[in-house]
This record gives sequence, C-alpha cells and structure tokens, in this order.
Amino acid sequence: MGEPIADLRDVQPALITLHKALLDAERRQVEDVQGRLSGPEFLQLISDPVRYGWLKPFSYLILAVDDALEPKGDELPPAPEDVLADARELLAPPRDDTAFGRRYVALMQRDPDLVMAHAPVVKLLGTGIAPAE
Repeated sequence: MGEPIADLRDVQPALITLHKALLDAERRQVEDVQGRLSGPEFLQLISDPVRYGWLKPFSYLILAVDDALEPKGDELPPAPEDVLADARELLAPPRDDTAFGRRYVALMQRDPDLVMAHAPVVKLLGTGIAPAE
C-alpha cells in the first residue's frame, strides 16, 4: 500500500462501481417480487430506514471517501487512512454480525455481478481476504 490519499483515490472508482452493483442486486431482488419499478420508485423504497437501513454504512462510506478527497467548507475532512480502515472493516470481509454484512453476503451468494464488483475493491484495499461464505 502507498500513501493513504493515493490509495483512496485508487479505490474510489471501484467503491462507486460496487455501490452501484449493490443497488442493482437489491433492485433485481425487489423487482423479482414486486415487479418493475421506476427509478424514483426504487429510490423511495430504499430510503425506508426500517427496511433498508442496512445500506447506510456503505452509503456513508461513499460520502466519507468524497469528503476525504474533496473537502468542503470549514469542516475537517476525514483522514484518508481512517476511511480506508472503515472500508476494510465494512467489506474485507463483510462481517456476519452486522446487518450490512449479513445482507451483503446474502446478495453476493445470489448475484455474480456483485461478487465481480467486490473483488477489485478487496484487492485495492490490500487485504487479500476473500468474501465470507
């Protein structure tokens, strides 16, 4: 691993791709049950904190990456090494003792596109740890 800020810049596109793959996997599962949803309908659905609160840690991670790379205002940005540590904690491997980890692993077991998006993130985070089974 190199400098934390450079590492964070390297992993950012892969995290964004993974976030999209995660939302796509969730959408496919929901639409299998409820039928086709428009973009706004899906966004409204996943903003339900009771049903989709498990997504918050990953969404917050994406925001933290953005804040660390492009600080805004007078607030002190998160340290890149802390954001990278948070990413490793959340994703490498996902922990089955958290709501996010349980749901994420369940989706990975059903969605090869999600697994394919997960792999480069883990590699870039430098953990060498495969997803939990």
